[in-house]
Amino acid sequence: MRRNEELSIFGERFMNFMNLWIIYTDMLTGHYVPSLGDMYRSSDPVDEEKWPVNMTMMFVLYAYFYSLVEDSEEGLNGFRVWRAVWPNEESAISAVEARVTPFLGPLRLFRNRMGFHGSRSRSHEAAAFDLFNKHSGNNVFEAIKLFKGLGAALFGMDLAQSKPDLEERGRWRALIDGVAARASGVGPAGHSGETTQS
Repeated sequence: MRRNEELSIFGERFMNFMNLWIIYTDMLTGHYVPSLGDMYRSSDPVDEEKWPVNMTMMFVLYAYFYSLVEDSEEGLNGFRVWRAVWPNEESAISAVEARVTPFLGPLRLFRNRMGFHGSRSRSHEAAAFDLFNKHSGNNVFEAIKLFKGLGAALFGMDLAQSKPDLEERGRWRALIDGVAARASGVGPAGHSGETTQS
């Protein structure tokens, strides 16, 4: 894999993001059920009304996601990194970027006022929820999912390039193309609107 400092930092942060994704989605499906543990000397599952752990994990995941697509020169931007490292994948990168870009402003506010930095008043905090007031939660989640899928596929393809296994390269190529098709609103068979699971 081509090495440079920004790619290395992005790779580390992308893995942290993937770990957060696994925890959050495992919680949503019931695969992982958090407990309060020693806090109350109980291993009973968390009462979601008293302790909304899923909500906390969503806040962390979405705020952390923004740290991978920050639209500033000083911040880390996965699209910029991907273009520098994998210029031949421009069409897939652009397709996913087009799905993420509408959420960048609201995600920045969400990260700053709810996710990581916080607010001193409810009125200041309220703008953080523009992410969900102005955009469908499903659309935001799908954009994040597309970013995750493309990142994993690009790193996977890069590793496969160093091996003689053409079949493995073919699998990663199919994943990259599948993410690009979903991001463009075209399903795997070329029919608009078809989607696949990642």
